[in-house]
Amino acid sequence: MICYYCHEALFAQMDIINLFRAQEPLCENCRKEISRWRTGRRCTFCHRRMTDEESECLDCVFLSERYQPPGKVTCLFDYNEVSKMLFHRYKFMGDCVLAEVIAMFLRDRYGEYDVITPIPISTARMLERGYNQTAMVLDAKGIKYEELLGTSRIKRQSELGKNARSRQENPFFIKKAAEIEGRRILVVDDIYTTGITVHQAMEKLYTSRPAAIDVLTFSKA
Repeated sequence: MICYYCHEALFAQMDIINLFRAQEPLCENCRKEISRWRTGRRCTFCHRRMTDEESECLDCVFLSERYQPPGKVTCLFDYNEVSKMLFHRYKFMGDCVLAEVIAMFLRDRYGEYDVITPIPISTARMLERGYNQTAMVLDAKGIKYEELLGTSRIKRQSELGKNARSRQENPFFIKKAAEIEGRRILVVDDIYTTGITVHQAMEKLYTSRPAAIDVLTFSKA
């Protein structure tokens, strides 16, 4: 077996502990590099790297003036150069086996939530890519989820700045309102950049009166 990231051969020491355990598709060096967080002061809520001049996270201030926030934001790993290439290959080069690499960093279950829902992608993006990059990671981990939302978004968010994103009409719509009221919901996205995408998704979910909403993101850009 080879490492799915660097393609070097993997050599596992066989013992009674790992004899019946599936081998992880990532070498130890690549795991360390993907797990490495860049140095610097970070926002304790969204995990953004802050400048020395900031007394509070300007992204969180910007969002709090426009949207109801989640209870918490959990981030699996930083958006360093290695993880950046990981997502580029996974999302734009069709290297979908990397979903198994990202899934390695997830907990086995998120049982404290009633519903787990991935951020949807548009029909056009699904036709282009062939898979929802967030849902595929959940599938790789065997985590059950409900597609509570749909989206009419066409333009890539990476092509827009923070202000342009916030001025857009909310592209999300509720697909399964009955699954929301009174439930604890975990919204899952692949990369948390400005946070506007997940906050627009939550804006729609909050209209159906959930008990609580938290956010899980694979990486913080």
